[in-house]
Order: sequence, then structure tokens, then C-alpha cells
Amino acid sequence: MFSGQHAALVESTALDGWVGPSAIVAGLLLLIVALFRRTRATLAKKRRAARPSAAEWW
Repeated sequence: MFSGQHAALVESTALDGWVGPSAIVAGLLLLIVALFRRTRATLAKKRRAARPSAAEWW
């Protein structure tokens, strides 16, 4: 194996060590944010339905 190929193999192997876990963590964070925003939107919708006059306060 040439030294360039060996260096590329070592580098790609090192990247595989953190890319996968960081992608999983990023995905979980996006999921949490999406669920949080959906919950707040649902609560706001219920609040507006309960008191329609409060939506036009200005």
C-alpha cells in the first residue's frame, strides 16, 4: 500500500469515529426542537380556540 493511500485510509477511518455519533446527536436535537415547537403550536391553537377574543388583542 502506498503511503498516500495509507494516509487516506487512516484519515477516513478517523472521521468515521465521530461523524456517525455526531449525526445521531444532531438528529436527536432536531427531533427535540421539532417536538417542542409542535407542542407549543398545539397549545397556542387550543388557547386561541378557547378564547377567540384574546387572539385580537390589539
